Amino acid sequence: MKVHAIQTGTVAVKARQREGKGRGPARLANTLIDRNRTDPLPIFAWLIEHPEGLIVVDTGETSRIADPGYFPRWQPYFKLGVREWVAPEDEIGPKITALGFSPDDVGWVIMTHLHTRPCRRALALPQE
Repeated sequence: MKVHAIQTGTVAVKARQREGKGRGPARLANTLIDRNRTDPLPIFAWLIEHPEGLIVVDTGETSRIADPGYFPRWQPYFKLGVREWVAPEDEIGPKITALGFSPDDVGWVIMTHLHTRPCRRALALPQE
């Protein structure tokens, strides 16, 4: 087996989020009002070459995050909590292609946490 770390852009979060300060609903409020951000951090996805086929762990982020109206207005976290930078060529599909594979070769996608895009779109796979 071989594991490829794939950087799919960068994100800066509030310092309080990374430090995990506070409890309950106050934790979110305190995070959102924090004026301090981290330096840009990598957004990683992972491609595993397995004897039974390719496995993607997490899908990274979409370049559409910069599109006006992409994030829902009712969710303050995306407006106030994070800053993301993702170019179209940083998305998981082009990154898999750059490694010499096709997104069509991916047999499994494992999500350890939610990004803002559906898996099938991330890999540019046809909808079923």
